[in-house]
Amino acid sequence: MGSLVVSGAPGAPFASAISLEKADHLLWLGRYAERAYTTQKFILSAYDQALDGQGDGWKESLEELGFDDEAETPREFFRACIFDAACPASIAQALDAAYDNAVRLRDVLGTESLGYVQMAVDALAAAQASDAPLLDLQLIQDNIMAFKGCVDDFVESDAACNLIKCGISVERIDLYARLSYKLGRVRQEVHRLAARVNRTGAPYSQPDLKALVELVYAPTFPDAATYDQLGLILRHAASVF
Repeated sequence: MGSLVVSGAPGAPFASAISLEKADHLLWLGRYAERAYTTQKFILSAYDQALDGQGDGWKESLEELGFDDEAETPREFFRACIFDAACPASIAQALDAAYDNAVRLRDVLGTESLGYVQMAVDALAAAQASDAPLLDLQLIQDNIMAFKGCVDDFVESDAACNLIKCGISVERIDLYARLSYKLGRVRQEVHRLAARVNRTGAPYSQPDLKALVELVYAPTFPDAATYDQLGLILRHAASVF
């Protein structure tokens, strides 16, 4: 995969029939759906490390999610991260926000796509009520993946579809950099974002996207990624739209 040339007209009029309000909901629908998906995988991976007694490395990895080992047991923290909608890093909060955005986009998404978001919310409620929640937690993952596939099949607007996918890529870039998780995939997500952004018809920051591309295509990334470099990736990813 070679380096990218970013083109486009930042700040140009929104060249889509989609309103700016709906464009914002589409972007955040993608972000919140991906936040629920990736954060859950990250949390369950760390939980497995804690159960297996693999040292304390999992504690450091969860600091960005708010873990305080002096105030909480691992079980308390992991349960809050999944089920407590008041916890900013929780799966519950991300799914609630994804569903709220999806409902506002019912006419754009169609019932099939909206239905998978609803089923992910229902699976979370079932997991919270269960003594053996892993199956229902897997259903959250499955329904989010089905939602992503449904977007391709049932969302008629190319601009709407690409706005959701841009939101997914922005959220992945943000989480991977913030959590130092799967850094090897950041370049791929930036490549996808740069390829899709012009198809949205939405105004965006060309300087921030160009800076993001340059950061992840640096020869030292991701093997020798620095804290400052990850911070810059976060800043530019957040500023593209």
